[in-house]
Amino acid sequence: MSTSYIPLTPQPAGGTGNVNNQQNNANPNGGSTVNPPPPPQAQPTPKPPTQPPVNPQPQTQPGTQQQPSSPFNFNGEFKFTEESTHRLKTKPRPIGNRKFVKVKPDVDVKALCNWMSTEWNMTLPPGLVLSVTGGAWDFPRNAVVKEVFRKGLVDAAVKNGDLTMIITGGTHKGVMKYTARGLSEYEWAHKPTVSDDIVDLIILGVTTWGSLQQELRDKLEEAVTNHQVTELEVQALVNTTNNSTKKVLEPNHSHFIFVDDTTGQRTAANELRVKLERELRTFGETQYLTCDDKVNRCEQISCSSSSHRTCQHTQIGLDDSEAWIADVADGNQWISIDLTYPRRVTGLVMKGNPQADLWVTKFKVMYSDDEEDWKVVDNREFDGTSDRDTTVATSRFSSTVRARFFKIQPTEWHGDRPSMRFDLLVCKDVAVVCVLVEGGMYSIRQACSSVEAGTPLVVVADSGRGANVLAHAFKEDQDENIIKAELNEIIRRDEDVDSTLELIKEAAKKPNLLNIYDGSCEGGIQAAILEALRRDDEQSISVNTTLALLWGYHEALKEQMFGSSFTYNWKAYNVDELVLGALLRENILKNQVEFVKLLIDNDVVDLDKCVTWGFIKHLYSKVNDDAQSLPDHMWRIIESEGNVLDTVQEVMQELAFDKFSYYHGDNRGQEKDPVDDPYRHLFIFALLCGYDEMALYFWEEDSEPIASALAASNMYKNQSKKISSRYTEQQEHLKKMKKKFAALAYESLDACEATSKTADTFNVVLRHVPSWGDTTCLKLAELSVNLSFIGHAGIQALVDKVWRHGLHKPGNDARFCVKAMDFVQAPRVAFGQYLMFYLLFLALFSYMMLSDQLASRWPQEVEYVLMVWVATFIAEEIREMIAHSPKRYFRVPWNWNDIFNLTLFTVGMILRLTAFGRNEARIILAFSLFGFYFRLLHELTPFKFTGPKVLMVGQMILDVLVILTIMIILLLAYGMSTTAILYPHTSDPVSLVTSIIYRPYFQIYGELALDSIDVTADDGGCTTNETAIQLDGAMRCPEHVGWGLFCLALWMILSNALLLNLLIAMFTNTYERVNEKNELLWRFMWYTITKEYYKKPSLAPPFIIIVHVWRLGRFMFKNVWEWNSPTLKLGFNEDEQRHIKALEKQVVYDYIMKKRRDEQEQIRKEKIPDRLDKLENQLRVVKTHVDERFAKVRPSSPITTVQGTDAATAP
Repeated sequence: MSTSYIPLTPQPAGGTGNVNNQQNNANPNGGSTVNPPPPPQAQPTPKPPTQPPVNPQPQTQPGTQQQPSSPFNFNGEFKFTEESTHRLKTKPRPIGNRKFVKVKPDVDVKALCNWMSTEWNMTLPPGLVLSVTGGAWDFPRNAVVKEVFRKGLVDAAVKNGDLTMIITGGTHKGVMKYTARGLSEYEWAHKPTVSDDIVDLIILGVTTWGSLQQELRDKLEEAVTNHQVTELEVQALVNTTNNSTKKVLEPNHSHFIFVDDTTGQRTAANELRVKLERELRTFGETQYLTCDDKVNRCEQISCSSSSHRTCQHTQIGLDDSEAWIADVADGNQWISIDLTYPRRVTGLVMKGNPQADLWVTKFKVMYSDDEEDWKVVDNREFDGTSDRDTTVATSRFSSTVRARFFKIQPTEWHGDRPSMRFDLLVCKDVAVVCVLVEGGMYSIRQACSSVEAGTPLVVVADSGRGANVLAHAFKEDQDENIIKAELNEIIRRDEDVDSTLELIKEAAKKPNLLNIYDGSCEGGIQAAILEALRRDDEQSISVNTTLALLWGYHEALKEQMFGSSFTYNWKAYNVDELVLGALLRENILKNQVEFVKLLIDNDVVDLDKCVTWGFIKHLYSKVNDDAQSLPDHMWRIIESEGNVLDTVQEVMQELAFDKFSYYHGDNRGQEKDPVDDPYRHLFIFALLCGYDEMALYFWEEDSEPIASALAASNMYKNQSKKISSRYTEQQEHLKKMKKKFAALAYESLDACEATSKTADTFNVVLRHVPSWGDTTCLKLAELSVNLSFIGHAGIQALVDKVWRHGLHKPGNDARFCVKAMDFVQAPRVAFGQYLMFYLLFLALFSYMMLSDQLASRWPQEVEYVLMVWVATFIAEEIREMIAHSPKRYFRVPWNWNDIFNLTLFTVGMILRLTAFGRNEARIILAFSLFGFYFRLLHELTPFKFTGPKVLMVGQMILDVLVILTIMIILLLAYGMSTTAILYPHTSDPVSLVTSIIYRPYFQIYGELALDSIDVTADDGGCTTNETAIQLDGAMRCPEHVGWGLFCLALWMILSNALLLNLLIAMFTNTYERVNEKNELLWRFMWYTITKEYYKKPSLAPPFIIIVHVWRLGRFMFKNVWEWNSPTLKLGFNEDEQRHIKALEKQVVYDYIMKKRRDEQEQIRKEKIPDRLDKLENQLRVVKTHVDERFAKVRPSSPITTVQGTDAATAP
C-alpha cells in the first residue's frame, strides 16, 4: 500500500535531496501527486559541535512554544554541576549540555527523527545503532559481561567514530550505567588521543517520565518553563539502591527521550525504542540517481527499447531535460536500473516528458537479484503522474524491498508511447543491532519485539536471568516446560509468563536474527555483532564490510564477501569506489594488510590497471593524513616540494642502492598510465612507511623476489644505522626485519638451487635487475652484508668458478687463444701476479730504507723505480675511485690505508729531494713502509685459516680504541692529581708532560718508577734547591709521598686490574663472535677478494701503466670509455630475461606455499591439546546444565517438596 508523509517541522538545511523533505498530497489510489520541489542538492547534515557553549543558542530555544500541533514542545537542556560529579567513581564524559525531549507514547517516530535531526543537529541516520537492553538494576557481572561493557561495545562504538548511536534506558542503573561508564572510562584512559571521537558519539537514553524521581522531574519542568539550562546535582545518584522505585539519569548520556507515561513502567519506553530501531533502518531515504554521483548511467540503466541513441535513454532523472521514450507502444516496454549491489528501496518518484505531452499513468515495479527471477512489488499497479512536468508522483511500497535490479513496466500512459522520468527512493545503509545482557520480563519482551520488527538480536549467554532464558529458548529442540519454568523464576504473574512465552515463540520463528554470544567466540562481542548482521537477510553487505574493516575482523570480512554463505557476487559492487576508498585509504594507508589480501587474492582489483603513476603519487601525498608514526625519511618525502617520486628516488638511493632509479630510462609516465610493476612500487611504499606485514605480502607477489628481499634487507640495515643508539627497541626491530628479509632471500635461493639446474641459479643471481638500479642479486647481497646468502653453496660454487676461470656465458668462443686469455685474466692468476709484484715492491722499499740510499744528495736508481711504482699505484687508485664513485670508494677501509701509505710516501719523497729534510723524510718513509706491510694483511683474506683472523684483528683494534678512550681519561685524572700532589711547584713543560702522561702510561706495564716517588733529599737522589733544579737539572724531591703512593696504588687497580682485564674480556667476546661465523666470514671475504681481482686490470703495477695508457689513448682518439671495471653480471636478451624471471617467480611461489603448509600443520598440531581441553570443559558444562534441568522437571520427593515449600515461604 502506498502512503504519503508530511513532516511536522522544517527539515534541516542541506537536506533537500531527502525525499522526506518533499510535501506530498495523498492520492487515494496509492500514488500521490504534488507540485515539484526545488532541485534536490545532496549536502551532508551539519556535524554537531564537539564542545557546546555553556549558554547555547539553538535554533529553537528550550521551551519555546512551537506550532500548537507539534508534539515536541517539552524540550530543553541541562547539565550536571562540576562539584557533584566528583562524587562519581568515574568522571562523566565532557559532552557539555545534555539535551532532552518529552513525547507521547504514540508519537510519530519519523517526525521524531526529523525533529532530532533539526533541533539536536544529529547526523541521522548513523552508520551503526547499538540498542543495549537488559537488567535495569545493578547485577553481578562475570568475566564475559565485564568484557562486553569495558571493551567490546566500547571498541565497536569508538572505531566507528561519530557514526555510532547507542540507545539505552538512560537511567543510572544496570546495563545503562555499565554501558555509558565503559565509554567514559575508555575516554579518560586514552585522553587526549581519542577524546574527539568519544565526544561525538550519541548515547541516547529512552525512558518513561513517570520512572524518574519527582525532584528531577520538577527541575526539568522548571528548565522548560524558564527557557534556560538547568543544573542537576548527582548526589541522588549515589544514594539510589536497587530497592528504589524511582530512578535518576545516567550522567554520560548525551540525549534523553522521555515517554510521557505516568505509570513508570518500561513498556511505553521499550515500544518506542523498538519503533526507533525500525525507523532508523529506513530513515534518510534519498533519490538514487540524484544524490549518488558515482552512478554510471550508461552501464547501470537498460531498457526494452528507446527512440534515442545509445545512452540517451539514461537521461531519466527528475531534473533532466529529457526523458525515456519507448520505441514501441505496447505493454511490454520496460526500463531497469542496476543498483550495483542489493539495497533497500521504499518506493519511487516519477515525472512525465518535459518536451512532449507524454507521461505514464499506470505502471508496475519488479525487482530481482539476478535479472532472471523477477517479482512484482506488492502484486499490483501503481499510479503515475498526471502531466508532463509540473507534478511528481510518489509511490511507496507497502514494505521495504531489498534487491539489486529494479524494473519499471508502464501499463497505461498518455500519448502515443510510454515516456517518463523517475528515481528510486533508496535507504541509507544502517546497521542496527539489539544486545541483551541479563534483564527481566521487560527486557525479554523488548528483545523479542525487536526481533519481530526485523532487528538482529545478540544475547549474551550466562549473563543472568532473561538473557539465560532466551539463550536456552533459542536453541534447537528445547522443551517448552523448561523455558516456562525458567520464566516463572523471573516473572511473578502467570498471565505475564504466558504472554512472554508467546513472544519468545514468535521470535524463534526468525532464527536468522537470533544470535547467542557465550564468550567463546574469537573476537568478542564485535565478532558476534558482525555475525548477526551477516545472517540478517535485510542487512546491506556494504555496511557489514565497512564495520568489519573498521573493527579489524578480516576473517568475518572474508566470509562476508567471498564465503560460500554469501549469495551475491562481489562484482555487484562499484569496483572503482571499492578500490579508491577501501584499498587506497582504509587499507594501504592504514596498513590493513588482511583486507588488501582479500581484495587482491580474490581478484577484486586488477593492480595492473589500478596502480597508476597518479595512484602512487596519491599514496605518498595522503600518508600523512592517516599514519600515526612514520620514519624520518617519510617526513622528508611528505614535506618535499615538486615531484614526490623524485624525493622517493633520492631516499631509496640512500637506503637501498645508490644507483636505484624509480623510473625505467626517461619514461616517467602520465598520471593515468599504469606503472610497470605495481607490486614493486607498493612494496617500496610499504618499506618506506614501516608497514612490515604489508611489505612481506607485496614481496610474495613481486616478480623479482630475491632481489627485492636483498634490497629490503639493505634498507633496514641502513635505517638501523641512522637511528640513535638510545632507541634500542627501534634498532632491534629494524635488525630483526633485516634478518627476516635476508633469510627469505637465502631460502628462496636455496629453493632455486634445489629445484633447478646450477646454471639457472647462476643466471638468477648474475642477471641485471632493472627495477633495482640495473644491479645484480650478488651486488645487493654484498651491500647488505648478507653473509648467509653469499655463503650459500650455490654462490660459493659460482665464486669458485669465477676465481678459477673468470665469468662467461655458456656457448662462448672456445678457441685456445681465447681460453688462454681467460686464464691470464682469471682472478686467481691476477691475485698471484699482484701478490708477487707487491712483495717485490716491499723488498725494494725495505732495501732502500735499510741501506744508505737516503744518505746521498740525489735519489738513486732504486728510489726512481719506487717513485714510478708508487705513481702506478696512485693511477690505479684514481681509476678505482672513478669506476666505483668516490662515495663507495671511501666506504672500503683498505682504501683509506692505501691513501695513507701513498700520501706518506709522496710527502717523504718530496722532503727527500730537499737539502734539509732527509732525516724527516726517513722517518715519514718508515711509517709509510709500515703501512705498506700492514696492507699485506689484506692479501691473506682468500685463505680460510688467516682471513677470519685478519677480520678479528680489525674488530679488536676497535675494542682497543674504546679502552684507549677510557684509559686516556683515567690517565689524565691520575697524572694531573699526582703531579699536583708530588710536584706542586713545577713549571717546566717537559717535566709536566713526563709526570702527567709519560710516567703514568708506562706504569701500566710495570714501570712503576718508585725511585722517583719514594725518595727524599737525605737519600741524595733529589733536592729541594730551586737553583740546582733549574740550572743543573737536578731531580725535584716529591712532596706528600704517602698520598702519591696511594694514588699510584689506585691507578694500578684501575689500569691493570680493571682496564686490562676488560680489554681481554672484549677481545675474548670478539674472538668468539667472529669465530662463531668463521666459515661464513671467510666465504664472504673470499667473494670480495674474487670480485676485486676480477675487476682489476690484467697487468699488475708497475706494468699496469701500460693498460692505463692504452685506455687513455682509446678514449682520446676513439672516444671509447673503458675506465669502468668489469662486473659480475651476465647480459641476457629479452626472452632469456623473461624465462629467468618466470623461473625465479615460480620457484619462490612454490617455496612460499610449502612454507605456509608447514606452518599450518605445525599450528594444527599445537592446537590439538588445547582443543581437547576445551572440548572436555564444554562437555563438563553441558553435563552440569543437563543435570540441573533434569532436577527441575523430575517429580520431587515428599521431603524435597517440604523443603521447597519452606524455602518458598521463607522470609
